[in-house]
Amino acid sequence: MIIETKDDVVRLSGSLHKNQWLTIKAAANLLLQNHPQGIIIDCARLENISEDGAKTFLEAMRDIESAKARIIVANLPQSIFAVCKTIPGVRSQLPIADSVEAARASLRMLNRPASMSAIADAGKRGSVILVPLLAELDLTYGAQLAGRLARAGRNDVRLVYFLEVARTLPLNAPLMEKEQDAKEALAQAMQMAKQVNTPASEHVERVRDAAEGILAAIKSLDAELVVLGATSEPLGAEGHDKFHHIVDTLLHRAPVEVVIGRLKQN
Repeated sequence: MIIETKDDVVRLSGSLHKNQWLTIKAAANLLLQNHPQGIIIDCARLENISEDGAKTFLEAMRDIESAKARIIVANLPQSIFAVCKTIPGVRSQLPIADSVEAARASLRMLNRPASMSAIADAGKRGSVILVPLLAELDLTYGAQLAGRLARAGRNDVRLVYFLEVARTLPLNAPLMEKEQDAKEALAQAMQMAKQVNTPASEHVERVRDAAEGILAAIKSLDAELVVLGATSEPLGAEGHDKFHHIVDTLLHRAPVEVVIGRLKQN
């Protein structure tokens, strides 16, 4: 097997007949120093693999994710993928992208801290106000509402987009469309926060269930207040159900004060 590195990519060529993670690890760690958000393993030139060789990916995931970074495998040939599917853990957890470009876009598009604990410890200015953002729901008004509720210098507004990942996919799987939606929602929310002169930080949290993710974030961030702010636009059928589920969950289970607001219609 031949190992090459360039930028944020480890390229594997030839045959992978045994667990080679210890050989690859040193190169991967060097890449992570310059690309802390994560790295890519390009398998386009990988010709064959054994079950022991597939365990390379399992150990790679464990090590990279324990360092609070992401790892994405790109250009995985179908024959190689077929062997990987037979390995427990690799089969269900390996994040795979169609190309290096798609993997890099997923890693860099948002470029947020990899865990909730990372933003909980970074730059905390005071008591935390959590503003959840979700797919299919325009909750960006929450940023403006949180800004109006914040006390100057005493509150830390955190905009957290909860990106739901289907249980059939690895939690760190590249999801280009959803990641783009997250980027746009966070940009809109940040703009709303600026309108009321409120400094805010942003983060994407990958979760299986948005409501449970919000409850976990309250605990991780030690939040004092949750602000859920909807725009004046009417909710569609699916959005209506999701919004009311989130509201019901927070009002019944959140251990902190919850404020729910709606932007006034023009």
